[in-house]
Amino acid sequence: MAAGFELDLSEVERLAVGIGRASTAAIKAVRPVVAKAALNVKNDARSRVSSHPSWGQLAATLNYEQVGLSAEIGYDDVGQGNLAGIAEFGSARHAPHPALMPAFKAEAPKFERYLGEAVAKAAESAL
Repeated sequence: MAAGFELDLSEVERLAVGIGRASTAAIKAVRPVVAKAALNVKNDARSRVSSHPSWGQLAATLNYEQVGLSAEIGYDDVGQGNLAGIAEFGSARHAPHPALMPAFKAEAPKFERYLGEAVAKAAESAL
């Protein structure tokens, strides 16, 4: 008869279940944080561009779409939105008037804070 040994993996199994619960809870908690941040960036960018005399109509084309835990924020390709690249990055004849990146940078610290809080609460509730 060969020598054998026995492993007790019950704590590893409990940890795996806890991690599974925590990740599910984290996904549910993070989704609204992403949505709020995307809305804030869109609204901030709209306010930045709406005050510009040449690019004010771009504000109506700013939008966002959330898919899962990510969001895409930008200009719709309708009306003056087709010219958004010129407004944001400039051209040979027009200076840039960025609205999206400054809005994103303004929102980033708040997003990081709320994201951390949401994940921490989700982890606490799952374990």
